Amino acid sequence: MLKFVYLIGFFAVPFVTSSSNETPNYDIQFISLETMEGSETYFEYNYTLDKQSELTFKMSGNIRQLVQLGDDYGVTLTLSRSDLADDPPVYEEMMNINKPVCDYMKTIYRMYFYDGLKDVSNFPHYETCPLVPAEYWFKDYIFEGEDFAVFLREGRFKLECYLTKEGESLAGCISTSTVTKVD
Repeated sequence: MLKFVYLIGFFAVPFVTSSSNETPNYDIQFISLETMEGSETYFEYNYTLDKQSELTFKMSGNIRQLVQLGDDYGVTLTLSRSDLADDPPVYEEMMNINKPVCDYMKTIYRMYFYDGLKDVSNFPHYETCPLVPAEYWFKDYIFEGEDFAVFLREGRFKLECYLTKEGESLAGCISTSTVTKVD
């Protein structure tokens, strides 16, 4: 489930506050997704990702959670941004969230993911914790970014998502994307 939460976050995080009153058109390009060594001890997954338009994506997949996850584990999400002109990218941290798994489920997962997932997946309810080993699926989850275009900002984005225990990262992934204006 961490991987799916990460994927959703990947598409949601470029929508950061813009200082402009205009609403220009943007395009989000997925650049890379790297899984941390050791992640296979905690999760197995496969998914498909179809870009429907510049800001809309459809996702389906399966996630097998291999260990029980409770408050002895944590979730860390870090979002960083770099200007498009930076080569190589010089990322500046914009957001960092660290929460025990059960707190994460009751807050971030509940506020940003649960309503969109409950009808297209068998993902657990936000009050479920600990999360016992299980097989989860999601089918035709649609992320519609058009509603958030006013918040977009051009740049390179890096999202890091980790499963932690006692301050050590055990599993996770890093994704990069580019947001550009479309004429």
